[in-house]
Amino acid sequence: MIESFFKDLTEINGVEAIIVFDNHKRILDSWRVTQFNPTIFSEMGETFLHIFGMMEFLQSDIHEISVPYDKGIIYARTLPRFYLVIIAKLSVEIPLIRLTANVCLKDAEEHRKYRKMIKKLPDKKFYQIKTTALDDVEKIMLENILEEFNGRK
Repeated sequence: MIESFFKDLTEINGVEAIIVFDNHKRILDSWRVTQFNPTIFSEMGETFLHIFGMMEFLQSDIHEISVPYDKGIIYARTLPRFYLVIIAKLSVEIPLIRLTANVCLKDAEEHRKYRKMIKKLPDKKFYQIKTTALDDVEKIMLENILEEFNGRK
């Protein structure tokens, strides 16, 4: 998927990894420079999935997040049936990543193979409040926060 539809992102100097997740945190495809350790991909995917799932639940208009860390920046973008995570050096400008992703996505949407593949992916995002991963106290706290948030709208 990355080689077919997001090749331009791999060619940006300073991009170190690209991971495509479905809405249930499964890795659909990944690409990385050789010195980058892929073991964190699953944890990273779960983290952004919960964030984007809650944003969907709260009906927020936030569709992308960029998080700087000591060695670079993580850019994550949610789409209706999958989400994209890009790890880059701090020297890479977020607008360049965003623009390149926009172009790649626009080009991909014109390919029948892409549309057919995307159609098979789940459209609802998983989020933690629906899981047994939270104990009862955590669920009540999260529900109270969500009710308070929704009351302010």
